[in-house]
Amino acid sequence: MFNNYLVEVKNSPVGILVREGNAYAFHALEPGLGDLEGTVFKDAFAAEQAARKTLENRRKKA
Repeated sequence: MFNNYLVEVKNSPVGILVREGNAYAFHALEPGLGDLEGTVFKDAFAAEQAARKTLENRRKKA
């Protein structure tokens, strides 16, 4: 298992996961993902899906 993980969407870094016990806290690098800041995910896949969905929803609204 890893302690830190870079989350990428479309080959761009959008956040960092930091281990918190058996889960991972999300820290946004992309300004559009501020809503996910501090959110705890069970794994990197779940965090990446949430980031991707959030960015897609923001693009649709723009």
